Amino acid sequence: MFKKVLYSTDFSERSLAILDALPEFKCLNVEEVVVLRVINLTRVLGVARGIDIEAYIEEIEKETVPKLEEIAERIRSMGFNAKPIVPPPAGDPVGEIVRVANEENVDAIIMGSRGRSTIKAILLGSTAEGVVRNSDKPVVVFKNHTPKVFSKIVYAYDFSERCEEVGKFVKFVAKSCNSEVIVAHVLEKGEIIEESKLDEIEQDFGSEGINVRIVIGEGSPSKEIVRIAEKEGATCIFVGRSGKKSGVLGSTADFVIRYSKVPVFVV
Repeated sequence: MFKKVLYSTDFSERSLAILDALPEFKCLNVEEVVVLRVINLTRVLGVARGIDIEAYIEEIEKETVPKLEEIAERIRSMGFNAKPIVPPPAGDPVGEIVRVANEENVDAIIMGSRGRSTIKAILLGSTAEGVVRNSDKPVVVFKNHTPKVFSKIVYAYDFSERCEEVGKFVKFVAKSCNSEVIVAHVLEKGEIIEESKLDEIEQDFGSEGINVRIVIGEGSPSKEIVRIAEKEGATCIFVGRSGKKSGVLGSTADFVIRYSKVPVFVV
């Protein structure tokens, strides 16, 4: 299911810290890691007057290629195959990450997010949020390195078809990595708990040897998912994407990515 993954980096300290977590993906049978750095032209095109774009790209490329090779060697030392994308593409990071992921036919995208909560970030969204919205690949978003990333999973569940799809990934990861699973269901105002359906999920996971339990929250789903993850000491959150959103605050997945302290696996 996850033979080949794309690791996107901007060489920031937070992004490079993801490398420490890559060995955690061995239990998922990952074999190859594609290493990508996008030369971000959105930062300069707005002030492009007087700037030689081709010279700018060439300068950044000279700095980038040796770093990509260095990262690839480090990944190989972990026992993975590594493929740095050289020369690095230039353009909008979201579009380029999605394009390369498709061209390389990867099974998932791994990347970091600063998790900024400024008005600008909320209105425009982060690169990670943009990739989640525009790619149909599973995306694993890191904020900080979490030891044993898959040891305790919070699975955000709301009875939707998308959540059923997420559940297939949760099962695979839990069985492959011997994970504990907490199924988090949030009751919104006026909603009545459907105990029989939650019991079915618990029995379904349990029948496959997965250590699972149900936790019920009340209120805003996005806030409750983050709260439950913190309270339960979760090491990652699995949540379904809601598709492209026109609202300025985005989807539940956007909020969880923005405010979660642990990695978020978006399907």
